[in-house]
Amino acid sequence: MTREPKRKISVTLDADLVAELEADGGANLSARVNSALRADLEQQRRWRALGELLDALAEERGPLDTTEDAAEITRFMRLLGGTPGDSADPLRAS
Repeated sequence: MTREPKRKISVTLDADLVAELEADGGANLSARVNSALRADLEQQRRWRALGELLDALAEERGPLDTTEDAAEITRFMRLLGGTPGDSADPLRAS
């Protein structure tokens, strides 16, 4: 595996997070931040791809606008851990 080039920047972290990481054996903070950011970006890419798929399906087959659709959307959102744009009305969340 090749090492990615590094770029030094300054970030501000919540003190309780840093304290917990330090108490956990002082693991390499930069590596932990990189790992967390990579996981978050991957999740964002997946949500974006899912949104694009749903948009394409809506264009092809029509919008999801029934009560049954809302129940299924809510169920899948719960299974997937929710989304950044969660709404009380899943048919209006976009």
